Amino acid sequence: MTGPELDLVRFVAEHRWEPLTSLMNAVSAWWFKSILLIGIGLVADLRLPRRLPIAAAGATVAYTAAHLLSQWGKDLTDRDRPSIADPSILVAGNVPGSSAMPSSHAATAFAAAVVIAFIHPRLRWWVLGLAALIAVSRVYLGVHYPSDVLVGAALGAAVGVACWWGVRAASERVSSGR
Repeated sequence: MTGPELDLVRFVAEHRWEPLTSLMNAVSAWWFKSILLIGIGLVADLRLPRRLPIAAAGATVAYTAAHLLSQWGKDLTDRDRPSIADPSILVAGNVPGSSAMPSSHAATAFAAAVVIAFIHPRLRWWVLGLAALIAVSRVYLGVHYPSDVLVGAALGAAVGVACWWGVRAASERVSSGR
């Protein structure tokens, strides 16, 4: 692959700043996109009286569904990672063995964040900002093209909305005693 996306990834890789690289590696870690985001939903749930942890549960379901769908998408697209397309691109960290499109990090982070954002609107910008930072970190580290993370974010947001609809429908059934 050649073109503007590869040029952008190459440019970023050539201009990394070590303190930012360390931060982006931390943000890209599996626990950040899963435990931290879902934990934020759980803490917000527990702060409300007599409420089940629906944000944490919904975020977990959305996260899992987005992960499975993104893995299926990777099998369909079979897109090389930037460092495979251009071996001169140095990756900051490990190169995953899977296909690049869509970004599972972006998909799972946005899926969980969207559910939490609907259930706890005061946290909306915080959790969506964290999801965006996770997505950007993947390009910064050189393991994804921008379109990989945009597709992953869109997939995750769609899964998050679908899970929110499910949570809302279940909550309405419980409230009405059906």
